[in-house]
Amino acid sequence: MSRGRSDEDTVKLKVQYNKDGVQTFFRVKRSIKLQKLMEAFCKKRSLDPKSMQFTFDGVGLEKNKTPEELGMEDGDEIDALEHVDGA
Repeated sequence: MSRGRSDEDTVKLKVQYNKDGVQTFFRVKRSIKLQKLMEAFCKKRSLDPKSMQFTFDGVGLEKNKTPEELGMEDGDEIDALEHVDGA
């Protein structure tokens, strides 16, 4: 039980992209708005943030929420879904 201070303040989350199934891992502060994680994911994968939707437990994520507010724990998975416009 040697949990460091930083572990209590952060959470390890994985983001799974629906188009290729690749998982991207992030360690973020529990108090940071999820918009930062979403933007970092899109930048890392060269995706347009406006074309993406993120869900947690099947529910759309609000950008202004924090992992702490949503009760997220280490290893929780966020799904990144690309919007497909009717073409």
